[in-house]
Amino acid sequence: MEQKIDTAMDTKKKEAYQVGIAVFILLIAFTIGEYWIGSIAVAWGWALLIISVIKAFFIIRDYMHLPRLFAGDEEEI
Repeated sequence: MEQKIDTAMDTKKKEAYQVGIAVFILLIAFTIGEYWIGSIAVAWGWALLIISVIKAFFIIRDYMHLPRLFAGDEEEI
């Protein structure tokens, strides 16, 4: 029984790691896009704002663990 729990936890850790890496790569792509937009099309401030809001969403959701703040003690996220 304990081995099943360990295997399930290893699976969850692996999935969380994969999601973290995917979000990291996504943030890199958005940052590169922001740089190019800012250096080429200065008047596109609205696009930079939209990209920064999207990046903030992913950072808060995946790296700041905000859902854990509102989760009860019996719930695991």
